[in-house]
Amino acid sequence: MTKDDAITVITTVRDGDAFLERYFANLYKILRPQDVAILVDDGSVNPIILPGQATRVKLICCPPIGRGAALNLAISNATTRLIAIQDIDDVSHPDRLSIQAAFLMDRPNALAFATGQETATPNARNPWQQIPATRLYRSNPLHHSSLAFHRDIWEMASGYDPVLPCCIDLDFYLRVASLPMTSIWQFRRQLITRNTNPETRHFASIPAPVYQETLRIVLARHRRAIAPPHWMRIFDLKRLSGIGR
Repeated sequence: MTKDDAITVITTVRDGDAFLERYFANLYKILRPQDVAILVDDGSVNPIILPGQATRVKLICCPPIGRGAALNLAISNATTRLIAIQDIDDVSHPDRLSIQAAFLMDRPNALAFATGQETATPNARNPWQQIPATRLYRSNPLHHSSLAFHRDIWEMASGYDPVLPCCIDLDFYLRVASLPMTSIWQFRRQLITRNTNPETRHFASIPAPVYQETLRIVLARHRRAIAPPHWMRIFDLKRLSGIGR
């Protein structure tokens, strides 16, 4: 591979002290010689200080600006063509960046996801599976922390929405999917280990009414561009209204 496949790993954090040691240890294992990382400290009470050996990590400290704005700030500072998202409390497997970079070199208009659990058929010839954008109107099976993409895609989609209190990942996916020639793919083999503990996972603390209302707004704003089938729109309305529970 050439340096064209270099990736910048993007992470944003606010008050994630408990995960920093593990995060940096993981970075040292996954970064290839051509890769770098950008860490945005989004207004932590205890400002982050980079360990001495983190020579390929750029730290950006700012007042609390929110997840969407912090992601945009990080990506705007990236100098590589490829971007990978990693949450502070998740762990990437050693071959994650190589696998996603190789895929994106062939499909520059794709969002390339991994999975947080083993889902591939052992003898599958092609572990990459295309996910129709309409599938996201039933539920979101994609882990934002496993996402990789070309920086151009982020620019064409006008970045992440800095206003939304949640669902910024889903909003970004649907906005990208509405662009010409774009597609969503998932590698059906585990390349990340997710933190699923609701006591320490940030977005698990979002109140249900806030999540449901934001989800409704996000799905509505992209419905015309994505044009889900009629039966899926009915399913979506029933799910949001609680019918059939």
